[in-house]
Amino acid sequence: MVDMQEFDDTVYADNGTGVEVEDTNSEEMIIDPFDPSLIRVDTRPMTIDLLRERIKYGELDLAPGFQRKGGIWKEEAQSRLIESMLIRIPLPAFYMDATHDEKWLVVDGLQRLTTLKRFMIEKNLRLRGLEFLTHLEGKTYDELPRNYQRRIAETQVTVYLIEKGTPDTVKFNIFKRINTGGLPLSAQEIRHALHQGEATLLLARLAASNAFKRAIDNGIRDDRMADRECILRYLAFTITPYANFTKDFDGFLNKAMTTINKMTDREREHLQQQFERTMLIAGDLFGKDAFRKRFSHDAPRQPINKPLFESWSVNLNQLSDEQVQILRERKDILKGGFIALMNRPDRKFNDAISLATGDPKKVRLRFEAIELLIKDVLR
Repeated sequence: MVDMQEFDDTVYADNGTGVEVEDTNSEEMIIDPFDPSLIRVDTRPMTIDLLRERIKYGELDLAPGFQRKGGIWKEEAQSRLIESMLIRIPLPAFYMDATHDEKWLVVDGLQRLTTLKRFMIEKNLRLRGLEFLTHLEGKTYDELPRNYQRRIAETQVTVYLIEKGTPDTVKFNIFKRINTGGLPLSAQEIRHALHQGEATLLLARLAASNAFKRAIDNGIRDDRMADRECILRYLAFTITPYANFTKDFDGFLNKAMTTINKMTDREREHLQQQFERTMLIAGDLFGKDAFRKRFSHDAPRQPINKPLFESWSVNLNQLSDEQVQILRERKDILKGGFIALMNRPDRKFNDAISLATGDPKKVRLRFEAIELLIKDVLR
């Protein structure tokens, strides 16, 4: 028989981000089927030269939030893309959000366009590691013979434009479905592209705050925006109480970013103050164990758990200064109560933060369990 306690004490996989891999049971699932007529996608044949012109004049948004994507390809891979055009190998299609016609947002094809920008506009890429046209090794764009320059410029590509009028929820699903590259964007990176504005700026500020970094013990890598998703989940459940959450976790988080973008500066400042206070409280109470599973006092430390982050932080945010002080005095009791909660024989709480975590029943269960634990310690 497998010892479940022994299994639970193991370190959970974190996908290299410092955050436990989560099963929301929502991948590829459309909770509310939408009207296909709302999908407005235009297929447009273009040339590399036309794309270059758009890049040159700032009419293609190479997604400032995706710099880590733009810099993934090594120079050899970038050079082979150029070589592919020179030997007339067709390029994959590009996908762009054309909601604002003056500036298209690149959804799929960023690395290819970044390569074109380096080679044809910035002209700081020298070809290397070529497989066929080895006589071009070490050359820049300006050093290519004119016939090769023309061959690149006249390369035909297909661009799919998601046009104005396509609802954000539909665009989010489209982006998730076409996002199948070698290192797909995370859901939060897609949100970051769709909701540029005050919401993305607020998340960046909060992720960089000392209070947050202390609370998570610098335990989340920021290159996949896992830190910002944790913070967004706190903000979303602060704006909309967990009791009002019904379904579609992705949609819930997308809506929160839309709401934050529409807030006043004072409202966003209040959110920031609340968040930083909450992070300081979490750090004081749990030290390096904040927002992590713990089944015993001497068990190995585990990655940050997103459902624990949201349920603990939202509940702590609601406490008065007097209540916080009582918890500080009784933090050993609080931590012991949490370990007991994690070891409940029915495993309902553990399941609520581990399996199908986007299920509304499990959302309510974990929030209510933490709330009850805090109340018991405060008595």
